[in-house]
Amino acid sequence: MDKLLQKLVPPVSVSGREEEISRVIETLAKPYGQISRDHLGNLVVHKPGNGRRILLAAHMDTIGLIVTHVDEKGFVRFAAIGGLRLVPMIGQRVKFESGVVGIVCYDRGTEPGDLTVDKLYVDTAGAKVEIGETAAFCAEPLFAGRKVISPYLDNRLGCAVCLKALELLKHTDNDIFCVFTVQEEVGCRGAKPVAYTITPDLAIAVDICGLADFPGEDKPNSLTVEGGPVIKIMDAGVICHPTVVSMLEEAGKKLNIATQRYVTRSGGTDAGAIFNTRGGVPSGVLSIPIRYTHNPNELADLDVAENCARLLAEAIRA
Repeated sequence: MDKLLQKLVPPVSVSGREEEISRVIETLAKPYGQISRDHLGNLVVHKPGNGRRILLAAHMDTIGLIVTHVDEKGFVRFAAIGGLRLVPMIGQRVKFESGVVGIVCYDRGTEPGDLTVDKLYVDTAGAKVEIGETAAFCAEPLFAGRKVISPYLDNRLGCAVCLKALELLKHTDNDIFCVFTVQEEVGCRGAKPVAYTITPDLAIAVDICGLADFPGEDKPNSLTVEGGPVIKIMDAGVICHPTVVSMLEEAGKKLNIATQRYVTRSGGTDAGAIFNTRGGVPSGVLSIPIRYTHNPNELADLDVAENCARLLAEAIRA
């Protein structure tokens, strides 16, 4: 899992610009199935079988910045792509598609409570960038024992779980389509058309879920970073189908892997775009719990991620 993340985290692949991460995943996934892409850029790994058509969806895009204006001194104004958390961005390095690196700064005199994206800018030390160019946080994953601290665990860690599950899945009669989707962070835009094309019998979105097990969090939930894979019951986009929830929970019991259930009235994943495609697709969500979602540094447990992959492979196999 750590070696996968070292390859999956660095590519600058903000929503709508997923080409670089798509090439990396294609190389990693080649041993596991037939590779194709659709018109939007969704990357499909097909492991053929005669049984049920099962769709796995892990989004490969990230939140980021897009250049809206460059002033006469070269300072860069930008808009947000996806749900940026502004205060933690200050002082962080970002890397543009062209390779230019800059520092996120804020207008002098701005109070934290008054901070908006319009009061932030990027100092590129005079290097030129273009209007419409995107940028992402610039960092490598750091490992502290069995914990990982890194930007973009949402959802490069979900991509790693799917790749690991494909590796573990030596044989199944089911017809598996593992799709690394585009533009999830801006409204789950890639998942719906690819599900329409594949017409799966059921679907599992593999993503992260945010925790509230740290100081100062005013919306606590029962999840913990080390508590095991998270089987979602409901979010703002979908009420997960009981068949898929049961599949995942039974796989956890068979492997003696502790799991966590999660109900939330906010957020969403690709499952929310898949479940009502065509005549409807029984859908569920398997999540890796992480702290500090959409921050320049997120935190997760690698053992839990490994168990997510084991559980996913077992559920598919069964």
